Amino acid sequence: MSASGLRGIHDIPLGSHLCTFYRQPKELLRLSASFLTTGLLNHELCVWILPPSLTLESAVQEFSQHGVDGIQLQATEQLQILSAQDCYFSTSLFDGEGALKWLMSLCALARQLGYRSVRIAGGPGPFLSEGTRRAFMRYEQHATEVIARHPCIALCCYPSPNCLPATDLFDIMSAHPKALLRTHDGWASI
Repeated sequence: MSASGLRGIHDIPLGSHLCTFYRQPKELLRLSASFLTTGLLNHELCVWILPPSLTLESAVQEFSQHGVDGIQLQATEQLQILSAQDCYFSTSLFDGEGALKWLMSLCALARQLGYRSVRIAGGPGPFLSEGTRRAFMRYEQHATEVIARHPCIALCCYPSPNCLPATDLFDIMSAHPKALLRTHDGWASI
């Protein structure tokens, strides 16, 4: 079990693939930085996949609000901050197979660098087409299987359910064994 870094959620078992929803980019920044800062303190390899609404500069600045030097940790390779475009798209098309291979390579990289596990936060941002959405949901289902077999925790962040069609919400919840939702007391899992 690893500490979550989120108020209301204590420990998260390795092999967990979770999803959550954010209302504004500012909320996504706080949530992801808190989740990943806990992983950095737990000696985990941490990866932040930034949707198009966030920049590297905003991510590094949010880490500084949590007392973390994001630039220094990137230099040590314990922290990797990538754009969703660089992570999921080899061209203008979503590359699900490449994304799965990259996900598996993170576990090997963590072992090679001496980290006990991998912690990933982030998401794709809004889907540009129905075909991309369907391909990404297939990837998420396969990612659940990969994550379950490795010392890894992934928190996939999507725009608020108020901004999503019902089919997207259903597919997102179906592809993730657990969801984290904001409550008055912090976060809760369902």
